[in-house]
Amino acid sequence: MPDHNVTILIPDISGFTEFMTSTELNHASHAVSIFIGTIIKAVEEEYEVSEIEGDAVLLIRKGMPPSKKEILDTCLKIFNAFHYQRKWMQMYTVCPCGACQAIINLTLKFVVHHGLVSEIKVGRFTTHSGAEMIVAHRLLKNSIGNNEYVLITEKLLQQMDDSPEVVEMEWSNLSEEYPAIGKVEYRFALLNEARKKVSDPPPPDNNYRTDKTPYLEVEISANFRDVYMTMMDIEGRYKWMPGMQKAEQEVPELLIGSTHHCTFENYHATISPLRMTLSEEGIMYAERCNVQEMHLSLIYEFVFKKMDEKRCMLTTRFINDSECSIPEELNAALFDQLQQMCESLKAYCEKMKETSFPTLLKIS
Repeated sequence: MPDHNVTILIPDISGFTEFMTSTELNHASHAVSIFIGTIIKAVEEEYEVSEIEGDAVLLIRKGMPPSKKEILDTCLKIFNAFHYQRKWMQMYTVCPCGACQAIINLTLKFVVHHGLVSEIKVGRFTTHSGAEMIVAHRLLKNSIGNNEYVLITEKLLQQMDDSPEVVEMEWSNLSEEYPAIGKVEYRFALLNEARKKVSDPPPPDNNYRTDKTPYLEVEISANFRDVYMTMMDIEGRYKWMPGMQKAEQEVPELLIGSTHHCTFENYHATISPLRMTLSEEGIMYAERCNVQEMHLSLIYEFVFKKMDEKRCMLTTRFINDSECSIPEELNAALFDQLQQMCESLKAYCEKMKETSFPTLLKIS
């Protein structure tokens, strides 16, 4: 077991435990895996990934410690990438579940330490252990009354080169007393101002023109969220939608702007989600549908309005999104098709209410 002097850097996603236990587990796990990947990509080759620890990444850098500026540069690079991804996922999601909607509340903190650790190799896996590794992990639980900060131990600060900081940060001194370890002194700086400076992703191109096309209404004896999730599962629509045979996605994720190639008995359609707005009383969802064989470009709007916990009102319509008018006969056929789709969705959801609704597993 060779020993190495290493810098230990732990980016930790705060709020992860509540995120996992109080919301949909599959969606929460998928979202966190995306954030972990974002952290690893941001750090590039500056640090070695020692372990993935659920809500955190254990990163190490062998040798003498980097300067304070280098550490802050790395932490802020990870921090900016994390929050940019968080904003992007919140902006492009079409899933109303608790996990996907709670992404906006996740935060990121950093613990940085330096010391001697042992390298343990088991097969093709390498892990690191030792007293200094324990100190770094214990510091994730501390007295700082904030969820976003950089914490650097005094032991590390005494070994690093003094250098100007990349940004002005206000540092405070604290210490913790841990059983079997003793007193650990450290300094920390909050990242509240840094969070405000994270750039916004480009908004989705989801505008479309509206008109006075009439709506179709149908009452469904099922919760509005369950009905929406059934509609939103584009790949699963073949289970209830008349004439649909299959749907294939260009990318695994289901989000605003994703492309879904749907095969029907007599034609093919390309469907792309445009927008989703959520409130306590309902969900508004819109998608674009292109049918090349018919030279059609349509916008379908769906409003799932809550009546009570077991009933909702579905209000829907289609809007012509092309410059050419739709022939009257084709327009009537499209309206009949929409009515059949609503009746099939109603029957399917009311039947599923007696068993259990599937959850939408693919998210951004």
